[in-house]
Amino acid sequence: MKRYSEILLDHFNHPRNAGTALPGDTGVGTAHYPTCGDVVRIFLRIEDEIVADGRFQASGCGPGIACTSALLEMAVGRSAVSAAALTAEDIARILELPQEKAHCAELAVTALRNALQDHASRAIGKE
Repeated sequence: MKRYSEILLDHFNHPRNAGTALPGDTGVGTAHYPTCGDVVRIFLRIEDEIVADGRFQASGCGPGIACTSALLEMAVGRSAVSAAALTAEDIARILELPQEKAHCAELAVTALRNALQDHASRAIGKE
């Protein structure tokens, strides 16, 4: 039986920023891990290049949900540039993520970066 850290279990059982959408989102990103079928979708609202708010939808295992919850908790309040610099290793360290679940952190980071790229492309379109 796998033993997960208390913080990982807390993020799984009480995910932060989970939701179906974010009114006024300025960036949406999705990532899919084909091997296990996990999917993460992140909605961001960025104001003055600060991640003002974020929501996510995730289907998959408990660690995948926990990783996305923890990542958004770290990203909200940061500049978009700083949020883009967050890594799977940052999430793994905070959640004490087992190595065999490292792909869950990578998936969350990929979805976040895709949402940030979507925001940037929308901003270019407004110029």
